[in-house]
Amino acid sequence: MRSTIVQAVRRIAAGAGLAFAVATTAQAQSTPQPPQPDDPFARRGWHLELGGHGAFETWNYNLSREELYGFRAGLTYGLGKGLTLLAGSPLYHVSQRGIDGYALGATAGIRGRVYRHGRLSVFWEFEVGISEADTSVPPRGTRFNYLALGGGGTTMRLRSGVHLLTGLKWIHISNNGLAGRSRNPDIEAVGPHTTLLLRF
Repeated sequence: MRSTIVQAVRRIAAGAGLAFAVATTAQAQSTPQPPQPDDPFARRGWHLELGGHGAFETWNYNLSREELYGFRAGLTYGLGKGLTLLAGSPLYHVSQRGIDGYALGATAGIRGRVYRHGRLSVFWEFEVGISEADTSVPPRGTRFNYLALGGGGTTMRLRSGVHLLTGLKWIHISNNGLAGRSRNPDIEAVGPHTTLLLRF
């Protein structure tokens, strides 16, 4: 008798568990999921960045003036409160006296929003990193250099998950005296940059 009661209780519990699982699944399927915020600064939002940068030397302490034309691929991650982490890899063609060079870099930094209105956001950004070139950049310098980049601009939503970023960016290239003061010329250049932000 006792075993029969135990078996009946087990069957009822199993049936109730199955019914609860089916009801929970049906409710989860019928409840619409909230849409992901269409904001390049959204918390925990990931974006792919693909862009270009042209910079022209504004002041210098070496014997020539350099121009830089670069492409950058990178990722952003939203921290919340209008802040995002940046990580990227810029590739610059350096037009300089003598032999032109190509410099491949790795950078990390932060971007912060200061104003938002509709589809438009205004931001500032700052990155630091390192680079390696195929020749001395700038002339009399070294192939290895440190990078510092900063600037500001705007982002505008083009369509869902796609934003256009435009602005001005300053770039500093220097080896910080690693090869001695006589081989530490730098590049200080400013110019426009444009980037597509693609949410994924």
